[in-house]
Amino acid sequence: MDKVSDDYVIQRFVKHCVRQGRSENTITIYTNAVKVFRRFLNSKSRHLVDVDGMENKDLLEAFMDHLRDNGVRSFSRFNVCFSALNHLYGYLEYDGVIKQNIVLTVRKMNLKSYKKGAAPSKRKIIDVEKMSRFLNSIINLEDKTICTVLVKTGLRRDELSSLDVNEISFEDNSITLKDGRFYKRTNLKLYFDEETERLLKRWLARRKMIAKPGETALFVTESGHQLMTAGIAYRITKWTAQFGIHDKDSKRIEDHFTAHNFRHCFTTYLRQAGMTREYIGELRGDKPREVFDIYYHIDHRDLRKSYLSSIPKFNVY
Repeated sequence: MDKVSDDYVIQRFVKHCVRQGRSENTITIYTNAVKVFRRFLNSKSRHLVDVDGMENKDLLEAFMDHLRDNGVRSFSRFNVCFSALNHLYGYLEYDGVIKQNIVLTVRKMNLKSYKKGAAPSKRKIIDVEKMSRFLNSIINLEDKTICTVLVKTGLRRDELSSLDVNEISFEDNSITLKDGRFYKRTNLKLYFDEETERLLKRWLARRKMIAKPGETALFVTESGHQLMTAGIAYRITKWTAQFGIHDKDSKRIEDHFTAHNFRHCFTTYLRQAGMTREYIGELRGDKPREVFDIYYHIDHRDLRKSYLSSIPKFNVY
């Protein structure tokens, strides 16, 4: 087979990720990681398809050294990068472009030792009182609603962006996500409390004056179209930086507070309230980890009751 270009490889890989049902955010992260690796290879006059078979493992090992030399110290960043490369080369092997994907073998041999020596990074969690003050510091109604929904439901950013108005039910205060849209999520039904209900109803009344005819997205831009994930990220970090819990100039994950931090706070608050691991995992939409989880079926009436008794009130006004 003639050698294919790096651009062609990346285009094919993106299409493969879409077919797999991976989220927009995951595809962006994977693509960026692959492009970083491509630039490294090109600097050595090599190409993506050259990483084929164990005789080329030195390219991956040199890339690890390159990342360390350029200040990458977090194991999680290494792991995400090599997860992306493993998916890329797994696909290229499947598609017959290369003969052997070696990324997983090289990662196992090298990243374990790196993990032991790396300082653990923890995402910032703020307590209920501080979260209450933060939410009430947000002046914009839509942004306040977005942040409240995130911390009350544990939704991911791409899940929030994709929400349509008709997926919100005020009969039982629930959200039902689109089936088959999200690669990582299992449970598609989650709940919100009366505090969130009041905010959502206020926002929906305001939304009628903004949204373009035919626009179904729950959250929209000032021009009336669907608010995409990048827009959500920008709005959240604008307010978290203003409140003093997000430092955009820091390279430490502990100094950041982004959309994903709400998911960590959501999990922490429920655990502190005594909710079981199985119920928290169900609300988060996590995949089953053990045989017990696969055969254990949760009653959603009990789940909703447990949620409402565990989720904290932030006195959002």
